[in-house]
Amino acid sequence: MASRTVAHAETETTPGGAFQRDVYESTSLIRDRFSKIIEAKCPGCRAVSSLADAFAIHRKLAWQVGKVAYAEDPFTAARHMPSARGIESWFAAAHDKGVAAELIESAREAWALFEALSERHAANQAEFEMLLESCSGEDDAATEIRWRQQAFLGNSFTWGARCRTLLALTVLMPSEDADRHFHAVQVRGLLGYRQTRPGVRWIVNQSVVTDDNAATRDTLQRVPLDPDGAAAHAGVPVLPAFCSDPMPALERRRTPDGMLHDEFAPGPVGLSGERTLVTGEVIRNIGPVHATADDRVAHFGSAVRTPAETLHLDLLVAEGLFGDVEREAVVFSDLASPVAFGDEHELRTSARVARLGRGLGMSQTPDIPGYAGLCDAVCGFAGIDPGGYELFRIRLEFPPVPTTVMVRHPLLEPGEF
Repeated sequence: MASRTVAHAETETTPGGAFQRDVYESTSLIRDRFSKIIEAKCPGCRAVSSLADAFAIHRKLAWQVGKVAYAEDPFTAARHMPSARGIESWFAAAHDKGVAAELIESAREAWALFEALSERHAANQAEFEMLLESCSGEDDAATEIRWRQQAFLGNSFTWGARCRTLLALTVLMPSEDADRHFHAVQVRGLLGYRQTRPGVRWIVNQSVVTDDNAATRDTLQRVPLDPDGAAAHAGVPVLPAFCSDPMPALERRRTPDGMLHDEFAPGPVGLSGERTLVTGEVIRNIGPVHATADDRVAHFGSAVRTPAETLHLDLLVAEGLFGDVEREAVVFSDLASPVAFGDEHELRTSARVARLGRGLGMSQTPDIPGYAGLCDAVCGFAGIDPGGYELFRIRLEFPPVPTTVMVRHPLLEPGEF
C-alpha cells in the first residue's frame, strides 16, 4: 500500500492542510534549532549513546532529541517530542556542557511555538497525538496496534461479543469441469468466542461472491466439506472435529442483497460460554482464472465483524493458477457498504502479505494450536496435495470492525499465462 507524503505546498483547501502545514513549519524550525545544539557538542553524530554521553542525559531522552532533530518525516519527528520536563532537562544539560545561551533560548522559543499547536488544532493532548500519528508518512505497526486494541475493548463491550482468533483459510484450486475456472475451499473460524452480554445473537460468517462492479453471484454451488456436520447444524457447514462441544444452535440464511449469513443463537456470557466454531465448504466454479470484461482484479479475504484479538488469514493457491502475479494486503472500510472495493474505502494499515512457500511446512502459528493438522485435514477433504500449492498469509492484531481484509492481485489476460 502506498505511504503518504507531506508536501510543503499544502494549502487550507487540502483536507487537514492547515494542521499539516503548521506541523511542517513548526517541526522544521525545531529541527534546525535542536540540530545546532547537538552539533555544537558532537557534530556528525547521531548514535543514542554518543548523544547521551555528550550531554550527560538519559538514553531515552537522547533518543527522543535525536529523533526530533533528524527524523525524515516531520510527523514522526513531532511524535517523539520530549515532554516539557524532558526538554528543560536537556536545555539545562546543554547549558552545563557549555552550549551558547542564545542557541538554547532560540530552541526554547521554537519548542514553545510547537506546544501551541496542540491548543490550536486539538481538544486535548490525546487528540493531538492521534492527529500526529495518523498523519505520519511512516508505517508504525506498534502505534496502530495500540489504537486498535483500545477499539477492540470498546467494541467487545458495545457489541456484546469477542473472540481470541478469527480464522480465514481459502484454498484456490483449479476446476476439473470448467476450463480455466477455479473452485474456492472456504474455511472460517471463531476461536475462543465469548459473549460479553446476555441475549446476543451473532453472525459468525458472512459470505458473498461479487465481480468488480459488486454484482452478487448468489447461484454458485456450495458443497460442505463435511456433509454430516452441515446436516446436523441447519446447513451451516460445521467441521465438528475442530469445534468445541456441545455446539450451540446455528442458522444459515440469505439476505435480500445476496449475502449468506451463518448465525449463533444466544448463549452464556463469559468464559463459561466460550466456544470455538470452524466451518468449511467448497464454492465451485467461482469464475475464470484470467481477466474478463467484468473482472480485472481478484480479491480474496474475509469480512471482520467480530471484535478479535487476532485475524489469521491464509491463502493456499495452486501453483501457477493465476500466473505470476504480485499479491498485496488491503483493508476496506465497510461503514458505507458491506461490499466495498474502491480506493475511497481503503484503510491505511501496516498489513502485509507474507509468502510462506510451497506446501504446509510453514503453516504453524501460535494463534491456532494444531493449525497444520487443520490445514492437512482441509486438503484431505478437498482431495488435493498441498505440495503443489503456495501459502500466503496476513496476520493482523486487533483488526478494525467493520472491515474486509483482502489479498488482492491483478487478473492476467488469457494469453499472458
